[in-house]
Amino acid sequence: MRAVALLGAILMTTSIHAAPADEVMAADRAFAAAAKARGVQSAFVEFAAPDAVLFRAGIGPLRGHKAIAAAFEGQAFSLEWEPESADVAASGDLAWSWGYARWTAQDGSGKTGTSNYVSIWRRQPGGAWKWIVDIGVPAPPKPAPAKAD
Repeated sequence: MRAVALLGAILMTTSIHAAPADEVMAADRAFAAAAKARGVQSAFVEFAAPDAVLFRAGIGPLRGHKAIAAAFEGQAFSLEWEPESADVAASGDLAWSWGYARWTAQDGSGKTGTSNYVSIWRRQPGGAWKWIVDIGVPAPPKPAPAKAD
């Protein structure tokens, strides 16, 4: 009877906890949702570790919350992204995710652009994932899915 109870507890525990890569994908999606809901500047600071480093074309490296916030000061654009993939180091404390992004100017010009990004994440003492390095580069948009014959 104890073995059945123990097996049940193990199965419940493993089904409740997401796989580490799923946790990173969820953190990246929450980061993107925060950018959409509260703005790019707010999200980049909120999801950054205190020692985070941001790289962008024409600027960087920018280190820490204050410099990262300043990089977005006065910039009127929205940024949307979706992670494509993530992986976690065997140590369980470092991970990366990457995906496609699209920015849209909020000045009425209709200007848009696309990019690829990679974010390196570190698990925090409480278990949350915060990005420690974020790199974005101009790139073509995400290819359309191939049509089935």
